[in-house]
Amino acid sequence: MLKRFGMWGGISLTLLAAVLMVGAAPAFAQEQKDGGPKPMLEELHKQEVAPQQEEGAGQLIRKEEPATHLCAGCLSAIYTEGSKGSITPYGRIELDAIYSSRNNNPLDPGQFNGYATAAGKGNNATSTLNPRYSVFGLRADRTDGKHSLTGVVEADFYSQTDNAGNISPRLRLAFVKYTNDKTSLTAGMDWTPIMSLHPDLIDFSIMGYGGNLWQRLPQVTVRHQFNQNLEGLVTVMRFERGLSACCGNTQTRPTTIPSAQVGGGPTNVAPFNDPVQNPYYGGRLAYSGTGNLQGSMLAASVGYRYYRSAPITGNTTFQAGRDINSYLFGVEAVHPLTKNLKFSGEIAYGQAMGVEFFRFNQELNLTTGKPVRALVGWGQLSYAPSHSPSTILVGYGFDNPNKNDLSGSTTAANIQYLSNQRMYATYVRPIWADFYFGAEFQNLWTQWTTMERFSGQQYNMSVWYNF
Repeated sequence: MLKRFGMWGGISLTLLAAVLMVGAAPAFAQEQKDGGPKPMLEELHKQEVAPQQEEGAGQLIRKEEPATHLCAGCLSAIYTEGSKGSITPYGRIELDAIYSSRNNNPLDPGQFNGYATAAGKGNNATSTLNPRYSVFGLRADRTDGKHSLTGVVEADFYSQTDNAGNISPRLRLAFVKYTNDKTSLTAGMDWTPIMSLHPDLIDFSIMGYGGNLWQRLPQVTVRHQFNQNLEGLVTVMRFERGLSACCGNTQTRPTTIPSAQVGGGPTNVAPFNDPVQNPYYGGRLAYSGTGNLQGSMLAASVGYRYYRSAPITGNTTFQAGRDINSYLFGVEAVHPLTKNLKFSGEIAYGQAMGVEFFRFNQELNLTTGKPVRALVGWGQLSYAPSHSPSTILVGYGFDNPNKNDLSGSTTAANIQYLSNQRMYATYVRPIWADFYFGAEFQNLWTQWTTMERFSGQQYNMSVWYNF
């Protein structure tokens, strides 16, 4: 029986091998073309230098390699033909010498003297050498001539953990942008897509709390270029931490803490008690001039988000349970006045504008719980002298909440303001190549809900290298 099986098994294996060799002959012959199998590096080089084939017409556009198993539930396909890609590291090394005449950062004290937000009650002058505005990023690009992908991951060093010089990095940007013809899709953390014009001052705050609405937000944004002049977008965006403010006054929905804690104690349920269940919805329509209006831009933005307020831990006077309709309407403009002089600015009006627009703790009356309306704006003149590489900036901004909406607020100074204004003068000059020197003066005027008024000055001298 065993001998019989061995004889027939041997014959079967021989026949099977013959069939496989016959079937493989065409493929083997093709592989041997031009003198035998290509070494891997030579074949990759051939793919890189081969001219890009036209789209369609039955030609191979992209070769899909086998999926790479990255993790449970994660499959990634890599395309190596029909498109070209690159990865570019970039960044900035910066050192800011900052002198403040008083506490000019009362609205984000965890950042010490890293930037200006308002004129605080504390009158002690401070100074620092600050390297935290340094940035490192990676940009990945890929295109086949029609489709294009751009991915960006960027970090700076303005995290909340600055202990004895142990400065940790934080995620600044992380997004992918897909473009097909005149339409693009951005998904990830990017700059606020609405009210996206910003002043050019050196200070890290970018006029936050001082008239400029900006933030870095996780978002899904679709842009479309209607023609040479007109671009529109719609967006869904949300501050990653919801209403988790930088300076306390965090709203938390009531919950029953399980008696048996697992996974880190009572804080393991806190992130699920944020009252914000809806993202912010927004849109922007922008016109860019051509011809005689070259360099001009006019844009209009709208935004809306609803949530129901929740109690603030430790604030027994705050009246929660209100329906909060957060909205804004805004206009941005840029216009060259002369060959060397340009105006840029924005103005916006809205209600309950908070963390999505770098206005922590300013969206609600922290006693009555009512949403606070506000008028904000800024303007800047940029002057580039002829026959000089220098740039001179002069700007002013204001953030004026509605005083009636803040009536009855019992918060202490350095938390909510009735008016916050700022002016700045900036000088920037390249030293050599991408190495720059800048000097800046800021004056801040703030009136708090306590009716106290303060004025503070901030001086900044900076050097930075863009690479």
